[in-house]
Amino acid sequence: MSAILDHARSMIAYNHWANGRILTAASKLSPDDFAKISKTLVHTVGTQLYWRGNWRGEEVGEPEGEFSIGDVVGLYEKSDADLEAYVAGLTDEEWERTEAWWKRWGYEETAPVGQTLFQVIYHGIQHRAEVAVILSDHDASPGEMDYLVYLQESAGVA
Repeated sequence: MSAILDHARSMIAYNHWANGRILTAASKLSPDDFAKISKTLVHTVGTQLYWRGNWRGEEVGEPEGEFSIGDVVGLYEKSDADLEAYVAGLTDEEWERTEAWWKRWGYEETAPVGQTLFQVIYHGIQHRAEVAVILSDHDASPGEMDYLVYLQESAGVA
């Protein structure tokens, strides 16, 4: 197993951990305040669902509609578990597999699975940071979300 696959698995586990911190903090908000971040949370999990579906050759659209915190938590639980299962079986060959992921929209550009997997991770980091600012403004900070904090907690040294 390559070091990049080990790191990808660690980053997906971090992604799950960080999503949990955001959702725990978001559950402290009133329904009206939650509405201010729900679209961003649904978009972020929708991106996770979309890319995992792409890698497996499935058609997955972004969830639409109004969502309660319970609905959003359910979407993340499924998506995070599916991502972790996918990367658990990831091989070097699959990591390098390229496809024209955007062909349905008329784009022929290709990208390897590995690059798009890290796009999912970085996309999540961006949107969690945006949501964390709003949560903090509503006295519901998710706390420290650094990758190093995750590694320390995972190792039992935090």
